[in-house]
Amino acid sequence: MNRQPPKSDSATRHQHSKRRPSIAEVKAAARGQWPGLLMDAGLPADYLDGKPRPCVHCGGDDRSNAAKDVAETGAVFCRHCFNKSSKIKPGDGIATVAWLMDTTNGEAAKWIAERLGMVGNDDGKPAAAVDIITATCRDKRMPVDAFKLFGVKEAQRGRDRFAVCRIDLYNDAGQVHSYFDLWPGDKGRVKKATTKDERPSGLFFPGRLPKPGEQWLAVEGVKDAAALIGLGYLAFGYVGNKMATKYARLFEGVDVVVVPDLDTAGNVGADHTAGNLSGIAASVAVARLPGIVKDKHGDDVRDCLRKPDGERLVREAIEAATPWKPSESDEAGDGRPEVVVTMNEAAVTDQVVRHLGRLGWVTPWIKPEYAEAARLFVRGGVLVHAIESDDVDAEGRLAVRDMPPCLVRERITQSVSLITETESEDEVEVKPTRPPGWLIDAVYRRGSYGGAVRPLSGIIESPTIRVDGSIVQTPGYDRQTGLIFRPSVDFPAVPDEPTKDDAAKALSVLLDVLADFPMFEDADRSAWASMVLSMIGRSCVDGYVPLFAVTANIRGAGKSLLVDAATLIAYGRRAARKAFTRDDDEMRKTITAVAIGAVPSVLFDNLDIQLGGAALDAAITSATWSDRVLGQSRMTGDLPMRTIWSATGNNMAFGSDVGRRVLPIRLQSPLETPEDRSGFVHPDLLAWIELQRPSLAVAALTILRAYFVAGCPVQPKGDWGSFESWSAKIRGAIVWAGGADPLPTRATALAGDDTAALLGKLIAGIEQADPSGIGLTVKEIQVKTFGSQADFDEHEVLAEAVFEICGEHFNAHKLGRRIRGMKGRVHGGKFIDDDSAGGGVKRWRVRSADSGFGGFGRSDSARSDVEPKSSPDAAGGVDADNEAGNACDNKQTGRDRPETNPSNPPNPPETGSGRGGESGLGGFGGSDSARSDSGALWSQNEANRSGTEPGTGSAVEL
Repeated sequence: MNRQPPKSDSATRHQHSKRRPSIAEVKAAARGQWPGLLMDAGLPADYLDGKPRPCVHCGGDDRSNAAKDVAETGAVFCRHCFNKSSKIKPGDGIATVAWLMDTTNGEAAKWIAERLGMVGNDDGKPAAAVDIITATCRDKRMPVDAFKLFGVKEAQRGRDRFAVCRIDLYNDAGQVHSYFDLWPGDKGRVKKATTKDERPSGLFFPGRLPKPGEQWLAVEGVKDAAALIGLGYLAFGYVGNKMATKYARLFEGVDVVVVPDLDTAGNVGADHTAGNLSGIAASVAVARLPGIVKDKHGDDVRDCLRKPDGERLVREAIEAATPWKPSESDEAGDGRPEVVVTMNEAAVTDQVVRHLGRLGWVTPWIKPEYAEAARLFVRGGVLVHAIESDDVDAEGRLAVRDMPPCLVRERITQSVSLITETESEDEVEVKPTRPPGWLIDAVYRRGSYGGAVRPLSGIIESPTIRVDGSIVQTPGYDRQTGLIFRPSVDFPAVPDEPTKDDAAKALSVLLDVLADFPMFEDADRSAWASMVLSMIGRSCVDGYVPLFAVTANIRGAGKSLLVDAATLIAYGRRAARKAFTRDDDEMRKTITAVAIGAVPSVLFDNLDIQLGGAALDAAITSATWSDRVLGQSRMTGDLPMRTIWSATGNNMAFGSDVGRRVLPIRLQSPLETPEDRSGFVHPDLLAWIELQRPSLAVAALTILRAYFVAGCPVQPKGDWGSFESWSAKIRGAIVWAGGADPLPTRATALAGDDTAALLGKLIAGIEQADPSGIGLTVKEIQVKTFGSQADFDEHEVLAEAVFEICGEHFNAHKLGRRIRGMKGRVHGGKFIDDDSAGGGVKRWRVRSADSGFGGFGRSDSARSDVEPKSSPDAAGGVDADNEAGNACDNKQTGRDRPETNPSNPPNPPETGSGRGGESGLGGFGGSDSARSDSGALWSQNEANRSGTEPGTGSAVEL
């Protein structure tokens, strides 16, 4: 069927010498415009499809049908009306109009000429030529001025270069990117794609984009949009029967009313369009035009306007539009937004990620009972989800797990309907498709989701407090903290404006938990309270939280129970235990697993080795954690590090760097076997806490809330480097509420710093063995403390320090590296420094802090790196630093690995959770010094527990 209209010059411009054109001229001008003319004359639009129809005149069934070339000739037949005896013979459009209007051919020709603007002026000159825009508007029944608003231009198309109206098409960025050609007798064509990436879709806008707060009507195509513009509405059109989801962002904050055609395809398309707009537009409604919904070729806006009182009916339909609701079907068409899969992979991935972030939040096609399980989050650049824990004793609790690619695929299909668009002769063919592999991989490995996917900090089972002092007590996801609050019990409301008296009473309620514990002093009670407040109020601390170390003078004093009591109040379960090791590689793996799982609290229980190490030190004072995922080649990304760390042990020893990061909680039992004690206030403490947990948790939050309501008044003597926020809020709240200051317990950690004690011995020993102050090489130290010529009595302190570092067998590498690690650290107003002994060998000497520092990276040190290695007898032997070289700094041998023995004796195993009686014993703060000075220097017991000093090897000081 030839749908081409007449060329511009011959079909729309006529030079007449007479007022009335001839029949031949009328036929030539009407060529290609007959469908519109016949419909204006009263022929129903569906009669133009060529199928047999009942005659509009005689009513006979299947007697009437249009010719195949009706657009060119206007021929319509009726076997009864157009018989041999009829006055009007069939064969052309003039006869058809005469038949429809029941008039003569001459009058029909005159009517057609007038419709085409061919009637001359009064002065006898020929009528002005009808331009293609006006002719198209007449054919499509559109207001000319409204149609022109859509960026319409005259253009030529095809090999014959016939005249068409070229209309702007907008892309999803709101820019004109293509065009749509329309002319009389044809439903229009999009620009033919010239590349695989070019899409034939787009939107029709009347010269501008929508603005928030406006109401816009959405229709199929530009023709109905122009008709609605003519009625005074704001309207846009889309190619085909539905709008793709990528265009939805152009309607953010806009009230949209979808006005579909009265057929099945129109209603299905309207449902898709409304679903794509839902959650982005301010509101989405659907209007139902007056008439009957047909399977195909239903009336559109312009058809309804032609009906009697049509304008009023159309306006009433728009006013009566109802809010869109998704259908209950689980099939495609359920309201899921459509994403067109194109060669532009980045754009497709962006759209899918945007909708993934809304899954379970603004996805009405997901049933409410399944919405929470469908949600996904991001942690450290990795997609995660919160699922029911598979632990036997954690029924109903949520756990954070990385989302594998197979589930990413599922979530994509839950969040969007993926389609492909293919341009056919006169329409866009749409087909559903499965998520391609490249899309799944792009979403899974994206790393950054641009805020589209919500971050997840962790999961809590008790109310908490935000950094601004507001309380999180509504179950669900909290945007401000990134936490999911999933309460396991019902909690009473936290008071909105508690007073200082309320805080004091709440502190008293909280400290009742400690009724049976032999706390060393009131500061230790406050230290435990600060652990509880840190756990339940971690979100209000905008910084680091110290490690809480529960240390006791004897086994069975209740160290582990004390931590379990705190975690039960804060989390509703006992503390999660993890194995502690001095091996930094293994500790790093443990910390990484904790960070990935968003574990809120970790306990290193019953340590019999020194606490510390570079990995643990870093974890305590890090806001984020990143490491290689165990068993994989990828990195974790920057995971939030919000874990509260704790440890227990008897007379705990602390490494030099961890000592400043620890807040001890001291238990001092006067009993020989505290596990045998009876007569407790709370015989089954954990069972009692489980019953009282709601009131205890609210008591802890009442203390913090009251402190914030009061304006967080500064409490003096709270300086603690790296823990300023914690000290200001957690410690400040306890002191303000009338509790003792917990910071004095830090003296135990600092006194338990074995490295400080060892440094003191080295300083005293070197100073005693080097009265001239020129310094000692490692070889000279060996001569004075080891071997047959060693004078143990004269160099007892230095010998003890060397034995503590090397053990029974002297190790120059180990000694040199250990001394170098302490270089420049002041102890007792003095520090160890180095000078060159020549040949790359160093002399270690003691200097006064008052004399000033030579600085790190001095010229002496620099020379030792470039000077040639000395011979074995140079400067009294090979120095450890020179012999080991840089290789010793970067590589550990088996004998140089960090030892796991502490400087304190191993703990007896915990045999119970009994709590000691009243405390009154000394013992915290000076036990290490006492141990270092007692007993024979070379006793077998000391020899057995010595070896490499804890803190060497990979536990590098930061």
